Amino acid sequence: MRTRNTETMGWGLRIGIGVAVLVLLGAVGLSIYGGRVRPVQHPVEQTISDDRLPK
Repeated sequence: MRTRNTETMGWGLRIGIGVAVLVLLGAVGLSIYGGRVRPVQHPVEQTISDDRLPK
């Protein structure tokens, strides 16, 4: 006689929920990190050659 699977969630569903939770936590973490980080600003100097200066 065959026994029926009495579990409400199979392994595939458990793994799917686990992956979805990890993706959600990663998205929340990246959004928090992206909101706090400021870009580094470097001074930029541009040199103009003598032949481009107005005479």
